[in-house]
Amino acid sequence: MDTKSLVEPNSHFVLHVPREYDNSRLDKFIAAQFPLYSRSFFTRLIDDGLVTINDSVVSKSGARVTIGDTISVRFPAQREVQIDALKEKAPAIEVLHESPQFLIIHKPAGLLVHPTSMASTAATLVDWLLVNYSNIENVGYVDRPGIVHRLDKDTSGLLIIPRTNQAHGIFADLFRDRKMSKTYYAIVKGHPEKMGVITSAIGRDPISRTKMTTKEHNGRGIKMRDATTHYKVLEYFDDAALVQAKPVTGRTHQIRVHLASIGHPLIGDVVYGSKSKLIKRHALHAHNLEFEFQGKKYSFEKTLPEDMTQLVDTLRAQTTK
Repeated sequence: MDTKSLVEPNSHFVLHVPREYDNSRLDKFIAAQFPLYSRSFFTRLIDDGLVTINDSVVSKSGARVTIGDTISVRFPAQREVQIDALKEKAPAIEVLHESPQFLIIHKPAGLLVHPTSMASTAATLVDWLLVNYSNIENVGYVDRPGIVHRLDKDTSGLLIIPRTNQAHGIFADLFRDRKMSKTYYAIVKGHPEKMGVITSAIGRDPISRTKMTTKEHNGRGIKMRDATTHYKVLEYFDDAALVQAKPVTGRTHQIRVHLASIGHPLIGDVVYGSKSKLIKRHALHAHNLEFEFQGKKYSFEKTLPEDMTQLVDTLRAQTTK
């Protein structure tokens, strides 16, 4: 069976582990056999119980494979999209820049960048891209075409969308080599120091797989990855602050978990802080992107969206003079 091309939905593959992959991670081994798909795609298949080792269902993507193991991989059924929901989201998506090589898009809060699983019918930015820029279907990984970086569902702000595989490779290198300047606005609880650098390593929480943590968990096998976030306070309120954050690395939930780790979670962040009556999502916005592409320097900005602007106005009004 051909594993080097697009796989039909509901396909079933049986793989045998060769010597060169002895003691490899399961997700890495499978991803190497299907180069058009991202490793996270197979992590989701493993989470959904669609992968077995020697006929036993595997629950951990980091499980080790050995020479001669038989790996069974079942691809899910074709994903169905809620078209009406996509039409509702579409007006809030804004294209700030369009060239043959890439797009700069403002993603509104409440919109996923790409599906969390093939069973998900929730409308995503990828779905919108495939409707409006169909050639992006062939850019990057099959399971998340045109995507080279992400924002959390409830984070608003700027995203780069490569339109060619050449551009996808260039931008992937810029992010990997930390040559992409990203600036965020966050509204946090309490009063952080005027400025600082947070360097706590980040790993996946061993109890809740949807959370990240800066805490070491001895004996749990948690991989901690280096992470650095520079921040400075732009404005203090009574018991909150408007903060500018510049992440050097790009770890999952990095700004949210880093600010929470120093005692100042984002307002409205129900994962790392608490729910707020003043805003319906965590107060984080990707404000600025700066980079050099094919010898030309680019800089893009998007001001605070309405809900965060209203939050700032409310906090200012409540601040004791």
